[in-house]
Amino acid sequence: MIERLGEPRIHAFAFPARERLAAAEPAELRAVGFSGRKAEYVIGLARSDLDYEALSRLPDEEVKARLVAVRGLGEWTADWYLARHLARPQAWPAGDLGLRKAVAAFYGDCPLPSTEEVRVIGARFAPFQNLTAHYLLADLYLSGRVE
Repeated sequence: MIERLGEPRIHAFAFPARERLAAAEPAELRAVGFSGRKAEYVIGLARSDLDYEALSRLPDEEVKARLVAVRGLGEWTADWYLARHLARPQAWPAGDLGLRKAVAAFYGDCPLPSTEEVRVIGARFAPFQNLTAHYLLADLYLSGRVE
């Protein structure tokens, strides 16, 4: 996708601009491996009226509400957007399978907890859930328990 829709640079391609993705046809994304539905979601997101600068100034719950209002974006995406892009300290992607596995491994190889159970566990790490999630995921990876 980056080579097909992005801008060539000296050593690589720049990620496609929002305007380029908005102008794309689903067939262009399907040609590079996207499912039909994912292609529609990516194009729909590029065409959405989301103001990313404005999102950065909103409280976490409002950011999540605006993101999940876009077709194809769910709570997982909103949580990771808060964690990775906005670096919000209390972002806790409880629905992430890797984090669920990390919580299970950290708490004595218990059965895979539900998203709700991970959400409850995350509350004890306030106000540093984001940092805790990254440490738990790093431990899972470094310990070789990643499947």
